[in-house]
Amino acid sequence: MKERIVILSDTHMGRPDAMVRSPGMLQPLWQGASGLVINGDVAEVHDPRYRVKAAKQVLELHDLCEQDGVELTLLSGNHDPYISDTRHLWLADGSVFVTHGDSLHPAIAPWCPSAARVRQSYDRAMASLNPEDRGTLASRLSVSQHSAHEHWAEFEKALQHSTFRQLARRPWMVFEILWYWHTIPGLAMQFAKEHAPDTRFFIFGHTHRQGIWQRGQTTLINTGSFGFPGSPRAVVIEDGRLRVYRVCRDGDAFGFGKAPIAEYALQTTVLSADGEAA
Repeated sequence: MKERIVILSDTHMGRPDAMVRSPGMLQPLWQGASGLVINGDVAEVHDPRYRVKAAKQVLELHDLCEQDGVELTLLSGNHDPYISDTRHLWLADGSVFVTHGDSLHPAIAPWCPSAARVRQSYDRAMASLNPEDRGTLASRLSVSQHSAHEHWAEFEKALQHSTFRQLARRPWMVFEILWYWHTIPGLAMQFAKEHAPDTRFFIFGHTHRQGIWQRGQTTLINTGSFGFPGSPRAVVIEDGRLRVYRVCRDGDAFGFGKAPIAEYALQTTVLSADGEAA
């Protein structure tokens, strides 16, 4: 089978209001692919209210991919910080860098009520490292992973109600979210300069705001979310090309839009998470 890699993010399976009610709804997206990457927040395994259902759906996802001969790679996000030890990937000879995006800001989700506590946890964990290690990609990813896990109790308190009810209780949260969306291209570009300066494409999720931004020679791609506000994108790497598609729902299944909304030339040699040729 020729190489075809599909990259999604933020499927948030397990929640009762999830767009992805079962992994089978995603199956059309990986048909004909050799690999599927879900770039963080695959399922709500962090939340005791949803953990059992979420875990079952992750196992079902593994089974379906195995049946279809598709290699599944899960990157951990802030909603599933220890679902995988993999926090980032290099693809296409290092020209594509993939990570969830929760490490772009020390507070992880700066619009949440728990943001200040998460930032404190992040700062403490970073201060505990040797000074020479604090600026590395591995440290930044692991510290944000630790902070998301340690302070899930605070996240849980903040997320006891739906997003709409949170907005009703904290109307200024709308402005916090909009401001973060406004700043995210700059934060992503700064992250790329520090930790992936030679990459041409930086693919992330986390913010739930899909988008493509060009900054010099670097293309920033956010794949959106299968949760609120719900406008997911898929990145497909195949035949020396990187294509970005809208993901559309048709009944009980998701599929690609009719044509890519963006397309770029690149090489497609896959690298492992440490940047070595796989």
